[in-house]
Amino acid sequence: MSERMMTPWMKARIGARLLLLQARWDPARMQGPGFAFALEPWLSACWAAEPEALLAARRRHLEYFNTHPIAAWLVAGIVCRQEAAAAALTGAARETAIAKIRSLKTGLGASLAGLYDSLFWGALRPVSALSGILAAQAAYRFGSPHAPAWAVGTALAVYNIPAIIARALGLLRGISEGERAVAALIKLPVQPWIIGLRRATVGAALAAFAVAAGQLGGGDRLTVALTFAAGLILTWRGISPFAQLGFAGLGGMAASAAGLWP
Repeated sequence: MSERMMTPWMKARIGARLLLLQARWDPARMQGPGFAFALEPWLSACWAAEPEALLAARRRHLEYFNTHPIAAWLVAGIVCRQEAAAAALTGAARETAIAKIRSLKTGLGASLAGLYDSLFWGALRPVSALSGILAAQAAYRFGSPHAPAWAVGTALAVYNIPAIIARALGLLRGISEGERAVAALIKLPVQPWIIGLRRATVGAALAAFAVAAGQLGGGDRLTVALTFAAGLILTWRGISPFAQLGFAGLGGMAASAAGLWP
């Protein structure tokens, strides 16, 4: 039996369902139910001639699975390719392929989660938030009455445009290339991207502060500077909560002694 080829409509259906990956999240199986729901159309197509095998496929994808929601698209593409290959086999070869699907899905989910977390949540999300702040400041500066709308729109665009591209490419390349798509991903300069985005975050934060402080008077400007510094201290990694509270308390007392804070 030859492998079934996936149509563009099938890819679109799986992609639409992957947007609901975490709608049925639960502590025991994490994203497992959502992942099984996303793959259901393809599983039904691959195993249509074998009802018992189809039921087994549905059950194995209901098992525990967890990764970054964007990384799940790449994993889904690879698993779809593997399911089509398994359905074309028989006997011991099929059992080996199914065992590989289980181990591959678990291993990829765990290994990709940290990479995607660092890139999208740890680096791109702060950039998107600060881009929104800068857009609001620019809109306010030029007299626009819709500064909040500019902030929200800019933040959503900066985060979601790369995220949507990564989702679509992950699914498509996983389907077409299988495990080779992971090897291609590893070759990308992801760590320099993360470092660059984090530096951009610091730069954007300093720019936003400078723009805001530049519109204030002397005493107010110092108050804003102390607040900004306290915010950096309270969010700095590696500093214990007790030390953070101590720094915040000292900053408050210093501001009070200087007459800048009630």
